[in-house]
Amino acid sequence: MDDRVSPALDQVIRFCTAADGSRIAYATSGRGAPLVKAANWLSHLEHDGNSPVWRHWGRELSRDHTLVRYDERGCGLSDWTADQFSLDVWVQDLEAVVDDLGLDQFPLLGISQGGPIAIAYAMRHPERVSRLILYGTYARGQLHRELSDRQRKELELLVELIRVGWGTDHDAFRQVFTRLFIPDGTADQIHWFNELQRVSATPENAARMCAAFHLLDVRELVPRLNLPTLVLHATGDLRIPFNEGRLLASMIPGAAFVPLESRNHLLLESEPAWPRFLREVRAFLGVPADSTGDPAARRRRIEALFDEVLDLTPGERARVLAREGSSDPELRREVEALLDAAGQSGVTGKLAGALVGPAAHPLAPAALTVSPYEIVEQVGNGGMGIVYKARDPRLHRFVALKYLPASLGASPEIKRRFLQEAKTIAALDHPNLCTIFEVAEPETGQLVIVMPYYEGETLRQKIARGPLPVAEALEYGCQVAAGLEHAHAAGVVHRDIKPANIVVTPVGRVKILDFGIAKVADAKANLTRTGAVLGTLSYMSPEQACGDPVDHRTDLWAVGVVLYEMLAGRPPFTAESMEALFYAIQWRAAAPLATLRPDVPPALEALVHRLLEKDPARRVADARSLRVALDALRVEATAV
Repeated sequence: MDDRVSPALDQVIRFCTAADGSRIAYATSGRGAPLVKAANWLSHLEHDGNSPVWRHWGRELSRDHTLVRYDERGCGLSDWTADQFSLDVWVQDLEAVVDDLGLDQFPLLGISQGGPIAIAYAMRHPERVSRLILYGTYARGQLHRELSDRQRKELELLVELIRVGWGTDHDAFRQVFTRLFIPDGTADQIHWFNELQRVSATPENAARMCAAFHLLDVRELVPRLNLPTLVLHATGDLRIPFNEGRLLASMIPGAAFVPLESRNHLLLESEPAWPRFLREVRAFLGVPADSTGDPAARRRRIEALFDEVLDLTPGERARVLAREGSSDPELRREVEALLDAAGQSGVTGKLAGALVGPAAHPLAPAALTVSPYEIVEQVGNGGMGIVYKARDPRLHRFVALKYLPASLGASPEIKRRFLQEAKTIAALDHPNLCTIFEVAEPETGQLVIVMPYYEGETLRQKIARGPLPVAEALEYGCQVAAGLEHAHAAGVVHRDIKPANIVVTPVGRVKILDFGIAKVADAKANLTRTGAVLGTLSYMSPEQACGDPVDHRTDLWAVGVVLYEMLAGRPPFTAESMEALFYAIQWRAAAPLATLRPDVPPALEALVHRLLEKDPARRVADARSLRVALDALRVEATAV
């Protein structure tokens, strides 16, 4: 036995000998009870840990277990001179790895072609396999399915294509297989998978293995399985049809079946099906829910859900929290705790991480009096804090007082940063922007933002009644673009443009509210949290949702979302979970507006979809260009 340390996964690679003398390379990584993964086609122990396709599998499966995986014969670091490929010899390879490690009992994972191997091994060694996890696999190979003559010819052509093009310098031939495995992959993921095909096996070995996979058949074995089994399968899998996974689960006594919303045969880290897969597998293996996960990603998810439900009615909020909490009760508890603290302290936590501290007793309106303003009534508790309508007796006008938590004033550093940011925002002077009159500090110690009080309703309230007329949507869009043009020229990015933050006065004047989480484009100031995800997920640009640096183009994306919603009556990206929504924003294209609103002019539809480009460089260049384009469309619409 010789050992080789691979730094990519912090794994140790060893070699053992199968029954027929073939050398099999296997690796162990992580700590804890063993979790054995049966080999599947296309693997390379040294390359997988660095790949954007496989590394998250190795990292996450090693988090709570000692993961054991190996390269099957003819592939990766294992013996490339194997004489035969069949179910029997593949099971013998697995037996050699398990025996070499001296494992007594373990859960077994079978992915893709590794599924039939795992099933056959479990039947031969029921005393060793404690649980069986089968993902993206089948009971019968393709030649045992009901195929037309054309489909059989396609299989033959694919095998021949492997022999002809697998080892060429260009990747045109290999691209065919890559698109079957990861159709939604990024350019980097596609490039890596193309290369994996080239380095993992010879063209002849790859063709022989593929032909042997088509002949696999364990249908006689699966009804006799007598152990806890979890079957998972991607609904849009192009490599192994979803129906094959469902059929397999129906044949195994007592098996649990979990459909995963994905088109990829190999789940990618960025898609919502991946955390769902991990939750299901960890629950099946008895891993505590709170023992895993990236703390930063967890924080982002909590903040995103918090922002999503903050402005909802109690009934809507309860429905969203129930939906999200069904699979993650702890997430619901954490968000409800933040909501409770926010309700008492009057803050959403968007300004800084320290804003939501221990819950404080809410203050009575009399205690909130800010000289010389006279509080009239509470008018809201969304956005950046609790808002009161107040009267300024000096100028005989109404103002809005937005109270921030005492913890903001208690921290000198946070207070300094906030006041510096407020000073920058207060300098903005434009008819479409809600400015800041002053920042007061009453005896209670709570900072108070004094702003104009506007009669009217938000775009959110207008959209709730249904899609807006095209001319009206263009009018509001022009004014929003004009306001942002002024703010961006001053170096201020709003970062939370959404219908709830846009008020339309009775005379039709648009006012953009809540620049409280704006990022001032001054590297020295750095007033908002570095790397933080601030805003409301439904309106976040792809770069903002990832926590990457943003500039004025993130506001332009949000304007695109608002325009789409005004015209279609719903946002361009919707989903049943936060993960799915995040994935849609990152990878999915919005449905063409014309399919939802046929009367939208083609030029307006093209402009909206350009604003929703994933790559910021492909969006409209700046707010001025957007204003000019919208104004031209507005003139055309009103002239009709």
